[in-house]
Amino acid sequence: MSKKIYKTPGVYVEEVSFRSLSIAQVETAIPAFIGYTEKAEANNQSLLHQPTKVNSFLEFQDYYGGEYTPKFELIPASSGDPNSISIANRSLCVQLKPNQRTYLFQAIDDFFNNGGVACYVVSVGTYAGEKEIVIKKEELLGISNSSGLRALEDFREPSILVIPDAVALGRECHDIYREMLSHCKKEGNRFSIFDIYNGFEERNTSNDCIDQFRNEIGSRDLSYGAAYYPWVDRFESQIPLGFENLDPTIELSSILLEQRAQDFLSMSGMTNEDLHKQLVLASPTYRQILEAMAKKLKAAPVAGAVAGVYSSTDISRGVWKAPAGDSINGFEKPTVALNNAQQEDLNQGGPVGKSINAIRKFQGRGVVVWGGRTLAGNDNEWRYVSVKRTYLMVEESIKRGLKAFVFEPNDANTWMQIKGACDGFLQGLWRQGAFSGTTPKDAYFVKVGLGKTMTPQDILEGRLIVEIGMALVRPAEFITLRISLKMETP
Repeated sequence: MSKKIYKTPGVYVEEVSFRSLSIAQVETAIPAFIGYTEKAEANNQSLLHQPTKVNSFLEFQDYYGGEYTPKFELIPASSGDPNSISIANRSLCVQLKPNQRTYLFQAIDDFFNNGGVACYVVSVGTYAGEKEIVIKKEELLGISNSSGLRALEDFREPSILVIPDAVALGRECHDIYREMLSHCKKEGNRFSIFDIYNGFEERNTSNDCIDQFRNEIGSRDLSYGAAYYPWVDRFESQIPLGFENLDPTIELSSILLEQRAQDFLSMSGMTNEDLHKQLVLASPTYRQILEAMAKKLKAAPVAGAVAGVYSSTDISRGVWKAPAGDSINGFEKPTVALNNAQQEDLNQGGPVGKSINAIRKFQGRGVVVWGGRTLAGNDNEWRYVSVKRTYLMVEESIKRGLKAFVFEPNDANTWMQIKGACDGFLQGLWRQGAFSGTTPKDAYFVKVGLGKTMTPQDILEGRLIVEIGMALVRPAEFITLRISLKMETP
């Protein structure tokens, strides 16, 4: 390098190039949601099947629109039906029409409401103007590499995977779940969150939703996902409902017989919003119908909110902190009140060893995520969500960092640089609390080199092998207090 000659006094900057590798920690707090939306466009360009990052719920609504408006019908109530209401001197029941539920919109609202900062959305279909919304397994999974779940194969940033609309498929949701686990294993950098189909129900011997899930989820790649039970109840007052939710064939004047309600219905020029407000005040029958509809819609899957807890915990504490013990916002209570004995089977995984995480309510804390296990309940190595996700983060970070050394000489100089980069990265994680051990030596090791991780044949064949060991932190799931009293002799 030639030396520059300066002739004027002053301060000069020279750029000196030297090879130094720094490994950066990859993002772990960004989930990908797949499902159905009202619309899917931005700047007059279609977003269907295009993974798109949104940074707020308002941005999501701008691109993907609002919530689907489910339709209800009024049918004759059966004898002794506890949900029957008297409407126009008849005993009727409010019933949700077929194909009226979609869950993506609320899941993303729950995500941002519980600490999420950004997510990817893959819209597989739109429902604007549709009388029903038919959830299709093939559309969620994708029939090609450019649609549904498969559209995420070329995107490395998402590290959490949620398909809220899967539960609308009934038992076919387990086909979706198995594909999600396989996808996470193949991609190697992401983790799935599952809702239990019919997870709003109590467990029973004849048709146990937990046993059904465990029997149909399969036995492969279980450490790449976690499931949560039960569903949660939203506050009825927060569920937006009005006469637009009634089947269009229902004439309000024939069921709302109160005189004041009839007066408002006969007025012209009123907006739907104003008419709704006046009917709420004027008609007890209308209020009964709204309450009945709300009861049908209040039970909600919890995966979106749990994804928010994952994201919030990753940002505030680190991916190595178990995403559990935190309250989730926006809900009144779990649909099923679990006690310690009932949770025992969920934790232990039952006869097949597949752990399910509990959602519980505690006095003074509200609704809480009370479990941090993967589906691999029998696996001592990958039993905990935080352990698995920390490993995935480290693996992905180092893989990306070491790409800079592809085609470099497979010699001692390269090995030294790689070891130094990995040591620096892992020591940084250790200082943040990702690993156990009082010293770096106790927390991790990095090995690379001839006679350590490679043979002469490996080098001849172009293989550079790095071996890394980590003492990952496990959550203090069970805390035992041993209290002794020293008795004073008289």
